[in-house]
This record gives sequence, structure tokens and C-alpha cells, in this order.
Amino acid sequence: MTLGSRLRGWAVAFAVGVLAAGLGTFLAIQGLDKADKWGSVLGLFVGLAGLGLAVAGAIGARRQAGGQSVTGSTIGGGVTQIRGVGGSVRIGPAPAPPVVPTPPESSPPQVPSPSQGDGQAVTGSSTAGPVRQVDGVGGDVELDQ
Repeated sequence: MTLGSRLRGWAVAFAVGVLAAGLGTFLAIQGLDKADKWGSVLGLFVGLAGLGLAVAGAIGARRQAGGQSVTGSTIGGGVTQIRGVGGSVRIGPAPAPPVVPTPPESSPPQVPSPSQGDGQAVTGSSTAGPVRQVDGVGGDVELDQ
């Protein structure tokens, strides 16, 4: 954590504290009946703001959905996952896949998936070739080997 982000966090915490103290003082001065009415009005606006943030979050999550994954597989060659490329893609000639012996009946090792959850993942799989994952490129991609 950098010094700037720590200071920003403290500044936000201080501002929220001052705002809460000011609101509490204002409602205490108003008296119980008026404070109840103010609380209802403020609760309405906080609820509407929360609803708006929830809708915005759902729309944002929906736009980011659609990841690529290979799970629990035995692959005789390699795995190439490409998404979000803004230009052309060129993948070199595929080599002949080697013969891969079938593993014994056991559960494959579990590898944690990416932190974003909906990105590209090769989990619990065995590959004989390379695993290439390309995402979010704004130009051309060439994979020659």
C-alpha cells in the first residue's frame, strides 16, 4: 500500500466521520419528531442511491461475463485461449500432437482459478503442450513456434 493511498483512505474515513457527526448533531437539534421525518427522507435517498449502484454493478458484471476455461481435461497438445483482441490474430502451424498416456483414475490437481473469476483459466487439467492465454490486446497478436 503506498503512502498516497493510505492518506486517501484516512481522508475518506475522516470525512465520513465528520459527516456522520454533523448529521447526528443536526438531527439531535431538530427534536425527535422532525428528526424522524428527516431520517425517512434521507433513508429514501440512500435507498435509491443503493438501488442505482446495484443496477450499475449488475450491468458491469454482465458486460465482463463470458470467460474462457478448460477444467478437468487431459489434452494431447497445447491450449490457446484468446479473447478481447482489437486487431488480427495469427497463430503459427500446429505441431502434431504427441501421444499422451491416459493418467490413472485419480482426481487431477486443483489449481486456483484467476482472481477475476470470469477470465481465462486452465484448472485441474493435464496438457502435453504449452498453455497460451491472451486477453485484452488492443493490437495484433502473433503466436508462431
